Amino acid sequence: MPLDPVVIRDNLLDYGARTFWALIVAAITLLIARGVRGATMRMLARNRAQANVTILLGNLAQLVIITVGILAIVAIYTRDAFGWILTSFSVVGLVIGLSLQDILKNFFAGVWVLVERPFRIGDAIEVAGYSGSVEEISFRTTQLRTDDGREVIVPNGTFMTSAVVNLTRFPTRRASAWLVLPADEKAVTAEDVRAALQKAEGVSPEPPPSVELRSVSDGKAQYVVSFWAANRDAALAPALRALRARFPQGEVHVG
Repeated sequence: MPLDPVVIRDNLLDYGARTFWALIVAAITLLIARGVRGATMRMLARNRAQANVTILLGNLAQLVIITVGILAIVAIYTRDAFGWILTSFSVVGLVIGLSLQDILKNFFAGVWVLVERPFRIGDAIEVAGYSGSVEEISFRTTQLRTDDGREVIVPNGTFMTSAVVNLTRFPTRRASAWLVLPADEKAVTAEDVRAALQKAEGVSPEPPPSVELRSVSDGKAQYVVSFWAANRDAALAPALRALRARFPQGEVHVG
């Protein structure tokens, strides 16, 4: 059966037009992808994200734009069959997503940790019943070193569902002691407590020590003295000695 020249001409014109628009879409896609990649990397750099995270997310943003462009080109060539092709891709993507959901969850959680930086390498943290210093942060897991030298590998998804205590972010901790004085003694002020603890070893001047009257009964006034220290256990004994020296007529104890 001889080929119809009119049909051949129409087909050539049709596919020529499709190719023309496909090339236009490809050029625009590449320009947009490059711009999105650069904008994403600049934004992350301003937020001081790690270099590997900046590169990764920039490339992922570029890949998303290129994928959209490829789908647009496929739609230009396939037209009526594009819906079936898109449905097939969606089903395949859904199956892959469900089979890899734990890995993907940990991956995106790792990206969040590296971008938001709720903790950094070297910080001491507590999470999911474990405590230790952060040795390494990767895209899937975070490695901790406990005080007794054990290695704990924590999936990054844990940080999205569990409370994390950063023990390094604020270096000082509050400690308290009871000060019991005769009720007829002059009321203790914050200035009295600060003067007593200003030279106590280990007691931090900021935030300043404070005092609160808790009760007056049986001829005794009970105060709670609060102070801050980088090492509460080490600072407690010097603080108690300083308070006893300042208020020899009273009782000072913990708990």
